[in-house]
Formats: sequence, structure tokens, C-alpha cells
Amino acid sequence: MVQSKIQPIQLFVLMVLFELGSAVVVGLGLEAKQDAWIAILLGMTGGIVLFSLYVYLYTQYPTLPLTNYLEKIVGKFIGRILATVYICLFLYIAARVLRDLCDLLLTNVLYETPILAVAIMMMLAISFGCYLGFEVIARTAEIFFPWVLFFGFLFLLFIFISGLPKVENLQPVLESGWKPVFQAAFPTIVSFPFGETIVFAIFFPYLNHKKQVITAGFSAIIFSGILLTSITTIMISVFGPFFVTKITFPLLESVGKVNIGEVFQRLDPIALILLIIGGFFKITVFFCGAVEGFSSLVKKPNLTKFSIPIMAIAVIVMAILMADNYVEHIKIGLDIVPYILFIPLFMVIPFLLVVIVMIKKKITKKKQTRG
Repeated sequence: MVQSKIQPIQLFVLMVLFELGSAVVVGLGLEAKQDAWIAILLGMTGGIVLFSLYVYLYTQYPTLPLTNYLEKIVGKFIGRILATVYICLFLYIAARVLRDLCDLLLTNVLYETPILAVAIMMMLAISFGCYLGFEVIARTAEIFFPWVLFFGFLFLLFIFISGLPKVENLQPVLESGWKPVFQAAFPTIVSFPFGETIVFAIFFPYLNHKKQVITAGFSAIIFSGILLTSITTIMISVFGPFFVTKITFPLLESVGKVNIGEVFQRLDPIALILLIIGGFFKITVFFCGAVEGFSSLVKKPNLTKFSIPIMAIAVIVMAILMADNYVEHIKIGLDIVPYILFIPLFMVIPFLLVVIVMIKKKITKKKQTRG
């Protein structure tokens, strides 16, 4: 594993950009209608619980990435199988986010461009970033982060100045009770985007102190959760709880409706750039997580330069072939993937790993006491 070093603030900004990523592109918790903000806050709470599991495992093996400490916990054979499964999962999610960005660009800008061309151009930039190393990616995120926040705040301000939000679109609260809210929060929002932070277990050893990981990680989850809640609430207040679910890219449509004195208008191209930046970093983190995980698993860092192009091709192929159209892609991502992949790999297995580690520690303590 390449011994890169990153600062806590770099981990924080990278996690925030990562969690905003595709979540702001496709919309989050909209099936809960005007109560989506409650669903996101509940999902964030569940995400904090999951992240606590990831952090606990890291504190027990602070010098090892996820793919290596799995062997320490469940043995070499099962550990390597699980590590391979997680590497494949990271590549698959990278492909899903790449498909999100490709559809976003093809729908709004590059109308006649083949999806293959867009996917290749995106993966070339991502592969180059991965080749330069995670430290370079973290520094790049630190440069982009203030601009993303600045323009994001500016867009939200312009939306309010334009008088687009309507409070009545957010009422009544809990009209259908708690059931739709809980259904929206679990497992979808808990796992996407909050549970996806398990990929950072590959990079936690890049920080020197345990407390830095804990502080930066939990702060990023809370901050991004508040941002996602605010963005989703504004989108619903602009379009209404029913119409917003019919829009392919609601945030982009919200910004596109801004018109202040016939001067500030048609701002959606700038918003599109910000969405691409967030998606870029999310794909890059997952892709680098897979590459670094593979490198640490085989314990041959020299293989990294060969694995990058092979994995990049795999991501491109999966992104193109995973669905025939955007509607099918979103349906699979929201209705199938959370139950088949996210629940077992983001929730069940980490919980079982924590239980195993605790039992092992208890047994070791008893032996030391007897000795």
C-alpha cells in the first residue's frame, strides 16, 4: 500500500464531496414526499451508527486497511473472499455513479454523444488521479471544496430571491404517518450515501492519529446530512412533493428556474459543473478504494499500475451494460441494490465483524487474567 498521508481537513472535505456526489444528482428521500427531510435526518442517524462500526474496526487495526484486517478477524481464506467481494462492490458502485454522470451529461449537454465516449473521457481523468495517488486526490478536493460551497450557497440564495420556494409544498408534516418516512430512510438513505463511507476504511490508515479519523468522519457525515436535508427541502418546496418525483434531475431544474431581473438566469450549466465535480470525486474514491484494496490484498504495490487500466475498463463496461435506460438504472439502484448488496455488506457483515472482534478481545482478556 502506498504510504500517502492526508490531513483531517482533507478527509473531511473529501467525505462531504463524496456523500453529496450522486445523491444530489438523483435526489434523496423523495418517495417520502414533503417529509423527505425527516427521512434524510433519520438516514443520517443510521449512517452515524454504521460509521461507528467502521471506526471501531479501524481503532482495533489502525495500521491496516479494510481488505487486510478482514483476514485478521475471520481468517485468511474467508477474509480474502470478503476482501474480493468488497473490491468488486467498490467497482460496481463506481460504475453506477459513472452511469449517473453519463446520463446527466447526455440529457442536458451532450445530446448526440455516444455514452461510451463520455464514460471513457471520465474514466481517463479518474484513472490518472488514481495513478497519482490518494494524497493528490485529497488535495484536489480541498481546492474544489470552497468553490462548491460558495456556488452552492449562491444558487440557493438566488432560488429564494426568485421567490421559487413555497412553504405550503412542505405541509402537512407526516401526512401519511411515519411508515413512508421509515421506508424511505431504511435501507436506502442509510446505505446511500451514508453507508457507502465504508470505502474510507481503505484510507483511514493514511491519517496518523485515531482521533483525527473519528472527528473528521463524524463531522463530515453530519455536515453532509444537513446539506442534503436543506437541498432536498428546497427542491420539494419549489416543485411540490408530487411533481418533484417526476423530474429526472430536480436540483438542476430548480437552479434552471432562477430568474432575477432578467440578469441572473440560465445558471444550470454552472450547477451542472458542480454536480460533475461531486460525482467525479465519488467515483474516484470508490475506484481508488478498489485499486488500493487489490494492491494491499495481493501485497504487490507494483501491480497497481497494471490494475488501474483493467479496472477502468471493467467500470466502463458495467456502467454501459447495467441498464438499458436511466429509468431502469434508477429503479435497480433504489429498489434492488440496497437489499441485495448494501444491507449485507454495509450493515450485517460490519456488525458481525465487530461482534467477532469483541468476543476475541474478551477471550484474550480472560486468558491473560488466568495467566
